[in-house]
Amino acid sequence: MTQTTFLSILSAFLFVLGWICLISQRNAFKQVIGLKIMLQGVTLSLVLAGKLQENMNLAQTMIISALIVETIVIALALAMIVSIFRSIPDGDIDLLRKLRG
Repeated sequence: MTQTTFLSILSAFLFVLGWICLISQRNAFKQVIGLKIMLQGVTLSLVLAGKLQENMNLAQTMIISALIVETIVIALALAMIVSIFRSIPDGDIDLLRKLRG
């Protein structure tokens, strides 16, 4: 098995694992972890694409941009989780409907 095949399988596995975690978990914190795993799979696929295209400068630029966006998304998600846990201590997202005014 070549290195590029391994990296493509690993990035696809991380993305699918994060997606399954995102849609199957009812806890908001576990969903954010699933989102983080998905984004790491995307980052790994960007590395692989840069290696295959032999243009690592562009790949590094895209990865830095993706990491900045990922940091902002995770920070906002964690801020929302803090407000969810203040009103619903177990973090079940199905109970968020009670928060409607």
